[in-house]
Amino acid sequence: MAVVRANYVKRGEGERPGAKANIQYIQQRTDRDKEKQTRILFDNSGILGRIEAFQMIDDAPKGSLFYRLKLSPDPKTEDTKLDLDMQTLTRNTMQSLSDRLNIDIPWVAALHDDHSDVRHIHLLAVISQKLNRQDLTFLIQESTRISLEQRRGLDIGQSVHHSGGRQTTNQLPNATTRPHNRPSVRQDTDQSQPTYSVNRGVPRATRPVTPVPTCTCYRCHFHQTHKKQAGIHRCVSCGVTLHQKQLRLDRKELGRRR
Repeated sequence: MAVVRANYVKRGEGERPGAKANIQYIQQRTDRDKEKQTRILFDNSGILGRIEAFQMIDDAPKGSLFYRLKLSPDPKTEDTKLDLDMQTLTRNTMQSLSDRLNIDIPWVAALHDDHSDVRHIHLLAVISQKLNRQDLTFLIQESTRISLEQRRGLDIGQSVHHSGGRQTTNQLPNATTRPHNRPSVRQDTDQSQPTYSVNRGVPRATRPVTPVPTCTCYRCHFHQTHKKQAGIHRCVSCGVTLHQKQLRLDRKELGRRR
């Protein structure tokens, strides 16, 4: 069963620096070798920088509670191979809590997998009401359910991958009962060289994936991917300008210019 820990402070002038310090902690806590790390911050929409996380805190309405949550899938039954999609797990769990309370919950989180053998998520959420014991029990149950669903899906996918994408014998249609069964070997018109037909049950080869351009901020050392649009590229963590980039022309445009 997943572990969920929670504590909170009320929003106030004295608590804002504490909430921002928590953001800095979950992003830059040292690893097991006491080396400073810069982790990716994310929310329900995607990756975001520390400035955006601070803005979430500043925009919190009066009376809000800053909840510090920790989500940790069970390493023995859920995150057994350290391959769960922790961002998806966090988003789905927080969306379920938002639906349960029928309120919008802004939050920001980071994955910690470098100072402990148990991967976990640290999360700061802005909630307009106090969570009761039933809400916390719901969080544990929902996080466990989502983790187990991911585990089953990953195990099934890995089983198919190891079998080479082939179906088992009892899943294949019987060739003797197929109404229009074609032979697996056909002769060319000159009867000189046999040509073997392709098995239709074998999936096509996966096309190579184009690598995503990345760079590292020279000031905060945050490793990040480029945005798709052209223009000035700023660090999503500290906001410093890194460089200017241009989009590559597509093939049609290159053809026009030749």
